[in-house]
Amino acid sequence: MSDRTRCFRRYAPGAIATPVTPPADAGVTAMHRVARNDVADLAALVELVDAGAVAIDISASRPLSDLADVHRLSEAGDIRGKVLLTP
Repeated sequence: MSDRTRCFRRYAPGAIATPVTPPADAGVTAMHRVARNDVADLAALVELVDAGAVAIDISASRPLSDLADVHRLSEAGDIRGKVLLTP
């Protein structure tokens, strides 16, 4: 079990996590996680991010007006990481 998987299981009780098989050449492992919205869980996750224990891969920052383009890129599989949309 990876450190990230342990993190989610520890800080998000009741979450459902299932493995995802990324393309063989992606060089990553993936986990699909579904959880309930919980203020305490979110606060714990923020603490982990602030402490550097969890990294967020922000691949781009785009204006909110580009939302449709970002969706198209995502559907085509052309986005890796998170895209930060700014108003």
